[in-house]
Amino acid sequence: MPLSSPSSPRPFIIRNKAVLCTAAKFRWKRWRSVTAHRFMFTLATRLSSGWECSAGAGEQEHLICYAVKANSALAILKLLADHGAGFDIVSGENWSECWPPRRRLWAGSYSRVREKRRPRSTGADRRNFRIPRRERGGVGVAGSASRKAQAQGALRLRVNPDVFADTHPYISTGLREHKFGVDIRQALKIYKSAASSRWLEPHGVSVHIGSQICTAAPFGAAMERVSKLLRQLQREGIELKTIDAGGGLGIDYHRSSFDAVAKVREYAAAIQGALAGYEGQLLIEPGRFIVAQAGALVTRVLQVKHNGKKTL
Repeated sequence: MPLSSPSSPRPFIIRNKAVLCTAAKFRWKRWRSVTAHRFMFTLATRLSSGWECSAGAGEQEHLICYAVKANSALAILKLLADHGAGFDIVSGENWSECWPPRRRLWAGSYSRVREKRRPRSTGADRRNFRIPRRERGGVGVAGSASRKAQAQGALRLRVNPDVFADTHPYISTGLREHKFGVDIRQALKIYKSAASSRWLEPHGVSVHIGSQICTAAPFGAAMERVSKLLRQLQREGIELKTIDAGGGLGIDYHRSSFDAVAKVREYAAAIQGALAGYEGQLLIEPGRFIVAQAGALVTRVLQVKHNGKKTL
C-alpha cells in the first residue's frame, strides 16, 4: 500500500526520512534503523471504515462482523469489540480471542468435528451454524451436533449465487463452478429438509462472492438472487431471520486518497435496493476494507544487486 501524501486521508506519510502517522500520536524517528520489516497500524481513525459501513446500512437492523482472518492482532480485535463489532471467524485458534460470544459467527469447515463443536461448547450464540460446501453432509453433521447437545441449532446456509465478481480469478468465489457454497438452486430443498428436522431451525442465509471487489453491482446482483430465494422460502412457510452479505468490498491500493464513505454508500445502496422490504437482520463482514487502509509495511533495503543491465 502506498504511503499517503500530507493532504491524503490515509494515516501515514514520509517526511525527512521519518514515518509520520497523521491520525495518532506516533512517529518512527529513526527510519535508517529499521532492521526488519514491520507492520504498523494506526487505530485512531482509519478503523472508522467499519463504522462507515454501519452508517451506510441506515435503519436496517445490522451487525458489522469483522473478518478476523484479515488481521487477527489482539489490539485490533479489542478496539472493534469495544465499539460493538461482531466477528466472522474461520479458525478455532481465533475463537477464544473474540468477545462477547453472542457476536461471534463461526464460518469454519464442518469437516472437522472438534472445530465444528467449538462454538457450541464455548457458549456461542446458536446462530453460528454455517454450512459452507457439502450441503447434505454439512446439514447432517450440524444436526448430529445439535442432537448430542440436546439443543436445537440454527442453520445458516452459504449459497453460491452464480454471480461474476470483477476481481482476480483466484479470489472470486461467486460462480457456480467455484467450490464455495451450495448451488442456490438447491437451497430451497435443503432448507425444507432442515425445517422438518427436530434439531435444526432454518435461521439465515450467507453469501460471499469474492474479495477486493471495487464495484457495487456484483453485490447487488448477489442479493437479488438471495431475495428471490427468500420469496420461495416464504411460500413454503419458512422465514429467515438473518442475511449475511459477506465481505469483499475492495480498496484502491494505487491512489494516495480513497473515499471510503462514498464507496460504502454505493455498496449499501446496492444491497438495500435488492433487499427492499426485508425485515430481518443484515450481517456484513468487512475485513480488508477496515484494516488495509489503517496500516503500512515498513521495510529496509539490505542489499542492492547488479546483474548485467538489471539492478535488483
